Amino acid sequence: MALSGELAEGMRSHNAWRAHALGLYVLLMYGIAYYAISTAAPRMATDFGVATSTILGIFSGALLLTAPLAPLYGRWMDRFGAPLVLLVASLARACALVAMAYAPHLAVFVAALVAVQLLSQATEYDATFAAAVEVAGPEARAGMSQITLWGGVASTAFWPLTAMLLEHGSWRGMLLLYACIMLLVCTPIAFSLTRRPPERMRATPQLPAHLEAIAGAEAVTQPAPSALTFTLLACAFALAGVAFSLPLLMLPVLDGLGLGAGAILAGALFGPSQTAGRFADLLFGRWTHPLSIALLSMLAVVLSLVILVAGGPTVTSAVAFGILFGIGVGVGYVTRGSVVLALYGTTNYATRLGHLGSIRLTVSAIAPYFLAVVLEQAGAAHVVIVCAATAAFSVLCFAMLKRNVHHSSA
Repeated sequence: MALSGELAEGMRSHNAWRAHALGLYVLLMYGIAYYAISTAAPRMATDFGVATSTILGIFSGALLLTAPLAPLYGRWMDRFGAPLVLLVASLARACALVAMAYAPHLAVFVAALVAVQLLSQATEYDATFAAAVEVAGPEARAGMSQITLWGGVASTAFWPLTAMLLEHGSWRGMLLLYACIMLLVCTPIAFSLTRRPPERMRATPQLPAHLEAIAGAEAVTQPAPSALTFTLLACAFALAGVAFSLPLLMLPVLDGLGLGAGAILAGALFGPSQTAGRFADLLFGRWTHPLSIALLSMLAVVLSLVILVAGGPTVTSAVAFGILFGIGVGVGYVTRGSVVLALYGTTNYATRLGHLGSIRLTVSAIAPYFLAVVLEQAGAAHVVIVCAATAAFSVLCFAMLKRNVHHSSA
């Protein structure tokens, strides 16, 4: 028994540096592809003689086009190994950034920008989750928390860095610098993982009971989940994606509710609360089934939105919203990978994540526009109500999933 415990601890520490390396990979990919490009969009638009909204519209449209590619990326990861896909995609993304930097006219720029975004599912959270599962198997859950901890500081790092680079140089030079960072940091990380023997377990071995509980992999050895399980899971993630789109409109929505200075305070608390939630999941999540954590995280989101509407335009409601919403959203990104691992195990993990990601990405790409229309036509309170309703239905889906899994294993 003691030997098994030492073995489990050794496995976790052996894979810890790989999880942190994947986290750094995600930090750079997210920071460059999302925050840096969106921050530089006004300068890019000015150079090409178009409106900033045109650049951002192309940016959003490319994300929508990514959705159908998610299952294909997943199949490639299961077939060739996730680290190899991360390696090739990082090289391709760096080349696309160089093409953007040297684009002589708008058409070339748009093609390169679309290429950068079409590679998102092969370079960001879902892809690194698949790499963590390939490296660590059922023990990958803690690694997913570590990856999201790194990814969570992308905005904190790249908004000011990009603003500083734009102040002292051109957006083209900035993109060339970021392409070099991808080549010098992200590519070696992916290459280092491709060099170790793959552990893509086509038939997942049985773990001792006490290790299953520690790893959060209780469902790994259960019979394959039904079509109903997949449907509920897809609905849960997609509905959560609507509520998770609120941060894109957070300040205008909070201003519309009359929070005033409380809006800034809520926004300031949102980021640190995400990190705190992920850190808590890393420390304590291994003893709780991922479905239970997903349920609790979405309940936190629902509660935060109810407080925001029912509490009135007060500082107290703004603070409560910022903290609870941040925790719920932060942990929600982790459960996206850990729930799939717990329900399906390591077999064809990336393919399953890709099919779910396709549905989630489609909804997440449409949701900001939909919420913006609601804000313009009906007001801020209705945006919060819509987000609360979709989050509540997500809670219902997770609850039904939990009940379904419980009955299947009984």
